[in-house]
Amino acid sequence: MTTPDTAPAGAEFTGRTYLVTGGGSGIGRAIALALAAAGARPVVAGRTPERLDETVALVEKAGGSALAVPTDVRDPQAVDTLVAAAVDRYGRLDGLVNNAAGNFVAPGIDLSPNGWRAVVDIVLNGSYYCTRAVARRLREQGDGGAILSVIATYAWHGHPGTVHSAAAKAGVLAMTR
Repeated sequence: MTTPDTAPAGAEFTGRTYLVTGGGSGIGRAIALALAAAGARPVVAGRTPERLDETVALVEKAGGSALAVPTDVRDPQAVDTLVAAAVDRYGRLDGLVNNAAGNFVAPGIDLSPNGWRAVVDIVLNGSYYCTRAVARRLREQGDGGAILSVIATYAWHGHPGTVHSAAAKAGVLAMTR
């Protein structure tokens, strides 16, 4: 097996498998593609199978290997199934990128309880469920790994119209630290 110490230049993640939530578009897709370009096998998760399949197709077109697993990160059982699918396919996990998010701009006083709950469930609870499931697998493997959580600058100071997302991202920041 190729290790980071013996991998060819530009392939420092050869043989490693990383889950990327929100991997069907935007930042998640870009991270999955960058991991694949560095030799990793990204497992992309999200709620839209077609977008996930597009990401996998881009990885495969560039000569890499990837897996799409439609997953709602708000469901802890679905997250456990995601981890199992990654391990079934690639034999191990090496890390997680918590990137799944939901947001919309609304003044806090006009935000409905359902709007609050929807964003907090995806961003904070989803990140926790994924972190817990991946950390358990990493502990079981016994050789470490990495967890990266994508947040926004307003996690530190808030921003008008984003109280729900800022609170959730601040929770993810605290959890990740």
